[in-house]
Amino acid sequence: MTHLVKAAGVERFKTQRSEVFMKVAQGIDLIDGTNANVYVFAVDGAVVQVDAGFDKSAQEVLSYYESKGIKPTAVILTHSHMDHIRGLKAIFDLYRPSVYAHRYEIPVITGQRPQYSKNRLMSVLSPFFKVPPVPLINDVTGLTLPNVRVIETPGHTPGSITILLERADGRFAFVGDAAFERDGTLYVNERYSLDVQKARESLRAITSLSPITVLPGHGKPLRV
Repeated sequence: MTHLVKAAGVERFKTQRSEVFMKVAQGIDLIDGTNANVYVFAVDGAVVQVDAGFDKSAQEVLSYYESKGIKPTAVILTHSHMDHIRGLKAIFDLYRPSVYAHRYEIPVITGQRPQYSKNRLMSVLSPFFKVPPVPLINDVTGLTLPNVRVIETPGHTPGSITILLERADGRFAFVGDAAFERDGTLYVNERYSLDVQKARESLRAITSLSPITVLPGHGKPLRV
């Protein structure tokens, strides 16, 4: 486990329609109620969503956009586990954003191969729970946004990625499940990481970026 300095300052907001989200920093929000965290950030006029949650979480995401009067320009998927991608179809159908993922994750997202999992039963059952099809998933190497960089952080899955947003007020790393947070500590979830050694190396790579705010797929944002 990697011990951290302190939690990032976050503010909780209620919109007029009573949806709840957390403002992590100016122009960076965490949508509540999505199980796996869904983040939205603004950069150079673009609205970028990180991960999509479960299908049951999609309404929370749609309500967020409706309440703020915005729509996503792009959706970046940090990896292909079900709790991060099954809400994608509803978001895509309504807003038609560009969707990006690592090339190793795209076949899982499009249903061409089983979910990456250490659990054999989960791998066998994953075709029955695959994400509803989206016409085009782009290789994340084609993503071109100012001050946004994609870092490969494999281990949890082979194509797990971290999205690094660099701004004047600091750096922010959207890490998916490359790091979990609990009680002010970042850690590797070994139970669900396909390659634990690589996952540990990826976590070290993330924390080596300090000072930075880490925005995990599970748990609270942390400043390290």
